[in-house]
Amino acid sequence: MLGGINNELFLQAFAGFLVFPVIILLLRWTFPSKKDPEAKAEIERLKKELRALRKQ
Repeated sequence: MLGGINNELFLQAFAGFLVFPVIILLLRWTFPSKKDPEAKAEIERLKKELRALRKQ
């Protein structure tokens, strides 16, 4: 195009903005966070048992 905007490049960049959040959600779903509530509860339970054993 003469003196105009490159529509193909614009649409490609715009599609990148739409795809980027999908990639973020996919990665967050794939790799669990360190703040897993079930794992935290298990660790707390083990610590409680260990404290009880040390008191004996």
